[in-house]
Parts: sequence; structure tokens; C-alpha cells
Amino acid sequence: MASTVSICNLALGHLGADKIDALTEASSEARACNRFYAQTLDALLAAGPPWHFARHQALLAEVAGVTAGRWGHTYALPVDLLRVRTLQPPDGTLSGAILPGDLQGSDEAGAPYELFGDRLLTDLTPAVLRYIRRVDDPSKFPPLFIEALSWHLAARLAMPLTRDAEQRQAAFQMALQTQTAASAADANDAWTGASFTSDYERVRQ
Repeated sequence: MASTVSICNLALGHLGADKIDALTEASSEARACNRFYAQTLDALLAAGPPWHFARHQALLAEVAGVTAGRWGHTYALPVDLLRVRTLQPPDGTLSGAILPGDLQGSDEAGAPYELFGDRLLTDLTPAVLRYIRRVDDPSKFPPLFIEALSWHLAARLAMPLTRDAEQRQAAFQMALQTQTAASAADANDAWTGASFTSDYERVRQ
């Protein structure tokens, strides 16, 4: 089963660096992994495709008595939010939906909104947010995602540990290749069937 240390050791192995036994040990490798692992993971989750294992949805909690500009409702954002996918009503039906290109950072058609600090502003009420969340448990990561993450981490670790720009560039190219493979595998996991469960029902489960 994958762990943070095992993923770090994959990255270190890509660079020919010594492995670590724990992130708390007093080695340059452990310090570098501590410095770059979390940010590298968040960046891959946020900038990649809508990874299935990181998809989540929540019925947003409205912030009472707070409105902004032209918007009628203000909601608190989930603390584990990395990227918005779409905003929809609880029953999943939306009249006058707009295209993803008209949304701030959304992957899908949905209701219009604006992000403002740690708040989401919209006219929709109630509102279900579908989003990519932070996932800290490596046991949830598919094997190809782990491979891509290890190469992205290796690209970050290359300069602090090896001072070799060519090795960093080679690791970055491998990161892009493995991310493409992981993205394709993730897309192939999608399945569309005849049955349909609304967002509201899934939120309540």
C-alpha cells in the first residue's frame, strides 16, 4: 500500500538519491520531501483532469446576512476545495445553464458564480458544489497517479538535491508523460448507465 514515504522514495529513486525511512529524519532528502511533497500533490490534483478519486460534492452552507455586488447569496467554501467543477441546484436540473468557458474555473456547465476569498457568490439557492478536493491519503491514489506524482516530485527535488538542470528537465518530461497516461486511465474509468442519482441524493448519502 502506498504511503507518503514510499512515494517520496520513488521520486528519490528517479534521481538516484538515497531513500528515506521517515520524513522526520535529519537528512537533506527528508527535508526536501517535506518541503515539496504537499505542494506537488495539491498542484497535480488541481491542475490535472477531474481525477475520479478526488471528486466530491457538498451542499453549501449559506453565510447569513452577507451579500456582495449583484449576487443574492453568499456561501462558505469547503475547506478541502482545490478546484471548482460546477455549481448546481440539489435536484441536478438547471434552466439556462451556461457553458464552462463562461464560468470561473469550472469543468462543466452549471450556474454562474464568483469566487471571492473563501466565499462563493451566486444567485442559486440552495446550491450544490461539485469540486476537486484535497486528498491526503496515498492509499486512495491509483497506481498511475502515484507514478505521475513521483515524477512531478522528482522534478521539484532535482535542483535542491542534485543541482543538475538536465536531470530536472528529464524528470519534468517524464512527469508530463506519466500524467498523460494517468489522465487517460482515469478517463477510461468513467461509466454512464441508465440509472441516475441526483446530486442532492448523493450529498445526503
